[in-house]
Amino acid sequence: GSGVLGTNTVRGQGSIRKAASFYELFATAAAFDLSNSGLSMIPLGSGSYLVVPASVPFVAPSAAAVPLSLANDAQTTVTLASPFPHATGSTSSLVVCSNGFVSVATGNGTGATPAAATMLNAPQTAWWAWHNYNPAAAGGGVVKFEQLGSTSYVTWDGVWDSGGTSAANASTFQFQFDRASGAVHVVFQTMSALGNGYLVGYSPGGPSTNHGSRDLS
Repeated sequence: GSGVLGTNTVRGQGSIRKAASFYELFATAAAFDLSNSGLSMIPLGSGSYLVVPASVPFVAPSAAAVPLSLANDAQTTVTLASPFPHATGSTSSLVVCSNGFVSVATGNGTGATPAAATMLNAPQTAWWAWHNYNPAAAGGGVVKFEQLGSTSYVTWDGVWDSGGTSAANASTFQFQFDRASGAVHVVFQTMSALGNGYLVGYSPGGPSTNHGSRDLS
C-alpha cells in the first residue's frame, strides 16, 4: 500500500534518568568531607526531592532536649507533635537508630557497617548518616530529640564511635524534619575521622536502582 514506513533504531539508554535514591559512600572515616556542611532535601510534590546545600543552620539542643535511651546498635521510636509528610507518605513517628539513620517505621535493622546495597533495599523509607556510633559509650555524648515549632530535631551530640576512647571519636550532626513543608535537612558539625566508613543519603522503602556513589560536597 501507499504511505511512509517508519523505522526505529535503539541506541542504548537515554541520557535523562530519575533516581529515587541517592548516596555518597565514604570507604574510610578519614575520607569523610562533609564536616561543617550539610544538605537539604526539598519536596517537589511528585514523590521526589530537590537536594541542595543545607539551607538551615545547625540548632544546638536546648536544655529541654530529651536524651534518647539508645544502647550500642539499637533503635528507639519517637512520637512527632504532628504528622510528617515525606516523599512516600506520612508518619506520626520516627525510628531512630544509634548508627546514624532515621526511618519512618521499624524494619531497617540496626546494622553498624554502611553498605549501599543494604540502604537501597531497606524496606522502610529512611534518611542516612550511617556510621558505627555508640551513644552508650562511657565519656561520649548521646542522641537527643527535640521539637521546636514545626520542626523535629534528632541530634547526635558528640556521640563517640563504637570502641572510641577519646573526644577525637566524637561526631555531632543533626536531622531536621520540617513537619510543615516535608523538607529534611542533615547538618554536620565536627565529625570523627576514626572508626569505620560513612554513608550519607536517602532511599524510599523497597528496592531502588543503584545509580552509584555521588560527590555530595
